[in-house]
Amino acid sequence: MKQSRGTTRPSLPFVGVAIALALGIVGEARAADDLDEALSKAGKVWYDKYCTPCHGPGGAPATAVATATKQPVDLRTYVKRHGGKFPTSDWIAIIADTRPASVHADVWDTIKQAQAGSLENDAAARGVVSAIARYVNSIQTK
Repeated sequence: MKQSRGTTRPSLPFVGVAIALALGIVGEARAADDLDEALSKAGKVWYDKYCTPCHGPGGAPATAVATATKQPVDLRTYVKRHGGKFPTSDWIAIIADTRPASVHADVWDTIKQAQAGSLENDAAARGVVSAIARYVNSIQTK
């Protein structure tokens, strides 16, 4: 094929590299999606075990009420109530609050005791809470 002056045609190896990079990015995105889905599914298992009694299946309101409003807590709207972003540090602080008056103190103790076989049970317990957060983030209504 004849080429006119001033124009260049990408070489075949360059095109191959570009395709490989593009597929790698797509592959990384799929891997990230798969990881997020796996963490959300694990979080659902932990949520069902530790959170459903008060917060209801799937995050729907149950017996838990907000301290300030006395309204039932709907975890399906958690992100919406926090400006469209999941407040991870607030989430962990609320769940891991060990003060006797904390509504989650008993649950946090239960989660930590369940991780007692771990060398770092506090870190492992925070991992459980983080997985629950992934699940709660996945059930948000639009």
